[in-house]
Amino acid sequence: MKAYENGLEAGAAAAGASGTGTPVTGPRMYVRTQGFGNTEPELRFLQRCGVRHKAGRFPFHAGRGWDLADLERERDLHARFGMTLDMSLIPIYEEFPSIIYYGSSPDRDRDIDLVCDMIRTASRAGIDSLRYNTCILPIDRTEPEEGRGGFRHTAFRLDRYPVAEREKLTPAGRVTAQMHWERIEYLLARIVPVAEECRVRLGNSQEDPPTPPGFRGVDKVLNDFEGMARFIEICRSPYHGWNFCLGSIAEMVADPATEIYRFIEYFGRRQTIFLVHYRNLLGGRYSFREALPDEGDMDFVRVLRALKDVGYCYGIDPDHVPHSQEDPQGYYQAYAYCFGYINAMIQAVYA
Repeated sequence: MKAYENGLEAGAAAAGASGTGTPVTGPRMYVRTQGFGNTEPELRFLQRCGVRHKAGRFPFHAGRGWDLADLERERDLHARFGMTLDMSLIPIYEEFPSIIYYGSSPDRDRDIDLVCDMIRTASRAGIDSLRYNTCILPIDRTEPEEGRGGFRHTAFRLDRYPVAEREKLTPAGRVTAQMHWERIEYLLARIVPVAEECRVRLGNSQEDPPTPPGFRGVDKVLNDFEGMARFIEICRSPYHGWNFCLGSIAEMVADPATEIYRFIEYFGRRQTIFLVHYRNLLGGRYSFREALPDEGDMDFVRVLRALKDVGYCYGIDPDHVPHSQEDPQGYYQAYAYCFGYINAMIQAVYA
């Protein structure tokens, strides 16, 4: 136990001297992750990669949500490794299907009340940002595809998605765009005032991948520019914004290399980007495979400069990293590569 405690203390000191030198808060972007748990090997690996910010994984208790003691324990453990928790997940999709998946009251009123309590609990624990999603469908993909060095990347090819599967409804049934918007607006009307009261930024995710209306019975509404703009305008607030996934947004358009900047400019100037998922891809709407940051269609140096130019100053997060059978841990090589790349890019754009 003493060796473990010494490791924590040494880790905190090492983290303070590692990475890009970016402060916990301030005008500069920083590398972070929503992956990994809270074991010593995982946190030491992140330290070696210069990561000082990450999401926490908080125990969820049915009927009461989060306990303050759990969040404080997770916060303090990470602090001993020199890490700050930000943009942890509110499990609306995972734990509260009544809210968006079914949109059914009175259950959704009870569950939204619980989500509001979870936001307040996070605030009391000193956590100032959370992410969530309002999707109905999971992340659909077709067969994995091979990249350089044998990395296996996820891909989506609509023309390879079986027609019978496209037409099969989920338990949510037929969900029209009007129904989907009503559920989103109902949620926002309740949680945004609480976020303002507690000063906790809430970042929603885009829907991944974009699919035609009625795909598996669902009309997605956050899979194009117009839908994203409408979402932000529902209730303008400094605490209402995006978990801004570059990969998901690139999937929405025909030419990600040029069209991504419209999204960065529009949502960045409105200060509604609270987290960036730094995921590249090859392809575009309805047909793509994911890629490492330096091999996709988007120029990720230029992308990071564009984010800096609109005043973005939060986390840059590797997302959907590829796996390799030659990596004993499956994805550590890819994460290490992406963390190093992001740290270098941050240094470059601020130079």
